[in-house]
Amino acid sequence: MAKVVKFFQVHGKGAGIDIGTRQIFVSVDGTSAVNFQTYTADYEACCKYLLENGITEVAMEATGVYWFCLYTMLEDHGIRVCLVNPREVQQVRGRKSDVQDCQWMQQLFTAGLLRESLIPQGLLKELRFLVRERLDLIESSSAYVNKMQRALELMNIKLANVISQIQGASGLKILRAILAGERDPERLASLCHKSILKTKAEDVAKSLHGNYNDVYLSMLRHALEMWEFHMVQIKALEQEISVLLDRINRDTSQVEVKGAPRPTRHHNPAIEDLHTKMVQIYGGIDLTGIAGINDVTLMRLLAEVGTDLDRFPDVGHFVSWLGLSPAYKQSGKMKRRIKGNPSNHAGQIFRQCAQSLIASRYNAIGEFMRRLRSRKGSRIAIKAGARKIAQAYYNALTKGLEYVEQGAEQYKKMLKQREIDLMKKLAKKHAFELKECA
Repeated sequence: MAKVVKFFQVHGKGAGIDIGTRQIFVSVDGTSAVNFQTYTADYEACCKYLLENGITEVAMEATGVYWFCLYTMLEDHGIRVCLVNPREVQQVRGRKSDVQDCQWMQQLFTAGLLRESLIPQGLLKELRFLVRERLDLIESSSAYVNKMQRALELMNIKLANVISQIQGASGLKILRAILAGERDPERLASLCHKSILKTKAEDVAKSLHGNYNDVYLSMLRHALEMWEFHMVQIKALEQEISVLLDRINRDTSQVEVKGAPRPTRHHNPAIEDLHTKMVQIYGGIDLTGIAGINDVTLMRLLAEVGTDLDRFPDVGHFVSWLGLSPAYKQSGKMKRRIKGNPSNHAGQIFRQCAQSLIASRYNAIGEFMRRLRSRKGSRIAIKAGARKIAQAYYNALTKGLEYVEQGAEQYKKMLKQREIDLMKKLAKKHAFELKECA
């Protein structure tokens, strides 16, 4: 008979749940398992079963969206839920089954060996779904922009070569006029904004000489209609987000907001006073002073992380959770850097902030990343820049430290002074004397 291995118990009244599409498997002791179907009535029976067995905490995998309803119902019944990454509870190869998964999860959880995923509480949980849905719609709409460009290329209309965005104000006027039957390049070009006509009027008119075709025009019309449909859905979703932000703001004290909001170049949400709402939710701290962060970024970070970072003991734990810290493997005398786990949603936001700064000539983080890129490449440079932005974000929220932009020139002067100090130190060590050239 196989010997049962027992762990020290940290969560004595814990259970493990393996979630599937049709069934869930529950283990309250690590050796047996009970299954329930995934209907609401069966979830209620599962909650009752757990309470009857004295269970106060459960662990389960974050499997797709199947976990969400059961997670909510367990919380409503007063049972604390530890949601874990599936990678944390992988079974030994060749021994995986739903029953064994829930038993193994129960054993790991009661021994305190599982790391809990960060799940926003209350209204922030709803905000996360709405913000992610908005991003999904934006990504879906970009596919129809590509289809519009494809239809134009099939007719040899080179509009995308002379204006930055065919879905911008000038581009949409031209596309709608083409679909309405206008073919004169000069008249079509006259629909552009005066700033474009001032420098590119001839090129725009030249790009609109096309080989028009009814099939390709039909493709262009369908793509434009689908893009416009997505824009309507995004606007409606942004109104729901605005209402939700107002509900979150009810529990926060009113603060005086100073300074203008930082502009957003693409996909600026139609949310009234977004800057004011963000400053109030973040306790009066204007985090848009951090390089690369604007109000849309803060809204996304609010949905992913929230405003309470006390669960992270220090800034190192925070950037590690984001997937922005270097990963090392150490064994004996061997220590080498390895490819770490990919960043989570919040980590990706900070990476995007860093990527927007890498070409900037006016801030220190951009200069830092360009210097690092020349030696290590863009991927490592962006990751390091994202880490600096995340550190400033953490320090501002937990310690109230204001981020002060020193600028690229000041950063260069600091590096120069550091190199001079190093040369003086080496000169003193080897009994040399340094003289500054006139």
